[in-house]
Amino acid sequence: MVFVEEIANGVSKLSEARPWRRPYIGICGALHGNESAGYTALQELGERLKQGDLTLEQGTLFLIQGNPEATAHGLRCTADGYDLNRLWDFAYIDRLQKEAWGYEHHRARELKPILEGLDLFLDLHSASAPTPAFAVTNGVPAAEEIAERIGVSFVIRSWSDLADKVIIGFLATKGVPSLSVECGAHDDPQTAVEAYRIATNFLRAAELLRGDWEGKHNDARSVQVVETISKPSPEFRFATPLSGFQRLEPGTILGRDRVTEIRVSEGCYAVLPNGDVEVGEDVVYLAVDV
Repeated sequence: MVFVEEIANGVSKLSEARPWRRPYIGICGALHGNESAGYTALQELGERLKQGDLTLEQGTLFLIQGNPEATAHGLRCTADGYDLNRLWDFAYIDRLQKEAWGYEHHRARELKPILEGLDLFLDLHSASAPTPAFAVTNGVPAAEEIAERIGVSFVIRSWSDLADKVIIGFLATKGVPSLSVECGAHDDPQTAVEAYRIATNFLRAAELLRGDWEGKHNDARSVQVVETISKPSPEFRFATPLSGFQRLEPGTILGRDRVTEIRVSEGCYAVLPNGDVEVGEDVVYLAVDV
């Protein structure tokens, strides 16, 4: 029998025993509402635990639907809202009158005490372009170790541009080992399957689940993000369509508009290419082997 308690909108905790035992392990899906694969994986995980198909050997599992309102509308964030994964420095508390807060501001404050109480955290995402599954760690040593065991192709160990604003960066300040995993493309049905596989491997690595590991594990390649390319103009286009972690050789033309041509200066990987962003937003990240 598994005990289940709803502790907030879209947040439940599950355990085989009460009182709620540590460690407290959190898995989040749909921090962006148009990334349904992670939330689908959470739903399947919760159902299998309730039905007894899976058993928690220890601890308490927190299943967290990141942005329920945006998920209901299939949007990255709520209409006229904010990217929930760029608010975790909580700078808006001092800079923005509370009357001007959007749904995501309140949601970050609602989730904050739940996240601070965790011992380990996994954040499931999907991407606009096809990509092999890859993890980003928050620098806490235990996160590095677990990232290598969950069956992703790449592990990004340094991504300083976003560290202070994203959810796993916030948890780094609390000493909570955390991973963010991109599981595949938004529109690929296999992405939800991959998200579930990674979630169960994560729980096995954390010793909450027993049983056979799902698919490959223990062969991730370590990389670090070394450059962020922002969209210079509305006319900017990639020279050729890019997929995630596509290898780019030195001198490769990344993209161009009427006046600008961007080439890569060294061999690297294209991470999260997305040509549909607004001017000034990040169009692709470049990573190199560690």
